[in-house]
Amino acid sequence: MATDGPMKGVKVVEWAHAHMGPGAGMFLADMGAEVIHVEERGTGNSMRRFESLWGHNFLLEQERNTFTEDLLRNKRSISLDLNQPEAKEVLMRLVDDADVFLTNFRPAAGRKHGLDYESLSSRNPRLIYVRGTAYGERGPEKDSPGLEMMGLARGGLMLGSAPPEAEPVYPTMGLNDRLGSIGLLVSILAALYAREQSGEGQMVGTSLLGWTLSLQAVAISYSANVGKEIRPPARADQHDPMYNVYQLRDGVWIALGMVIHPEKFWPRLCRSLDLEELIDDPRFADHESRFENHRELIEILDRAFAGLTWEEWEERSKREEMIACRVNRLADLTEDEQIEANGYLVKREHPDLGEFWYVQTPIEFEKTPVSIRSAAPHIGQHTEEILAEAGYSPDEIAGLQEREVV
Repeated sequence: MATDGPMKGVKVVEWAHAHMGPGAGMFLADMGAEVIHVEERGTGNSMRRFESLWGHNFLLEQERNTFTEDLLRNKRSISLDLNQPEAKEVLMRLVDDADVFLTNFRPAAGRKHGLDYESLSSRNPRLIYVRGTAYGERGPEKDSPGLEMMGLARGGLMLGSAPPEAEPVYPTMGLNDRLGSIGLLVSILAALYAREQSGEGQMVGTSLLGWTLSLQAVAISYSANVGKEIRPPARADQHDPMYNVYQLRDGVWIALGMVIHPEKFWPRLCRSLDLEELIDDPRFADHESRFENHRELIEILDRAFAGLTWEEWEERSKREEMIACRVNRLADLTEDEQIEANGYLVKREHPDLGEFWYVQTPIEFEKTPVSIRSAAPHIGQHTEEILAEAGYSPDEIAGLQEREVV
């Protein structure tokens, strides 16, 4: 899997399960790093067995799974029984010449298997040891287990996304894990740069909880410093009607984003909806009056938008150069021209499934582009070749297999 990506030559050993850790490794692999995914012998990554959420089945043919097709692409897999000392020694040999060791197992699991920072860095002082946790490296819950929903819940996002008095909102599956993966990626890149300056590796850590707070920094800053809870209003009570969503006659929703320069955009919006008489209407003539009479204005806009189709509104919106867009369903994304033009969603040939849609890493490098080069491996698919590269002879590999170490 040779590549000329920006991370070419970087070797990553990934001992991670679920989403956060493998997600960070996926970004690195897309950028050209060699990523060896270490899995439990026989059972593999826990996400391979993840069947359903919200009533949807994610299992595919040929022992494939939509989660692992995304998270394990561009990687190689080795399967080890880490309860055996020989398997630990195999992993240690892989780490000896690695640049990064990436894990999101709880610290206690690392200590149990001798895969903690102290043990690995003593063998490889240049190693960047990266650990993602649920709640952070300190505090009473530093060793507590936690998945995506815990970060969303503890970090305030579930209630912070819900209108007042409404139930907690689960925004979309995988959001917090993906955000944590990006946080790990940022940490790894910075640590590799620091090593270039000092020649030394170090331990790097981040958490689902921490990145949930970071994602909401604007709202949290207001709430913490002003002392008031901030929640999104119901659509009908959005105080700025020009920063709201509306439904068209054909059922399509559109979003208006004209919260900046509202006085410039107000007459444009009126013209686009054949409501020129509202431009100077004292009830709505400036931002303050629209704020005061927002419910009445939203009702008027609702009726106007309900008379247009998407094609009609799109033409008017572009003509008036408004800040507005379509509210896509997830099922619409593969047909969105802007997404297609930028390659954010790509369909690739797949060895077992024929074709598969991937969400591309959305970073562009002019000379060393990111790429999706191979499908996710089956459990332990590359065990023999990885062992051979680590210096094991054919007889030694056969012995490890016979003893069920690998």
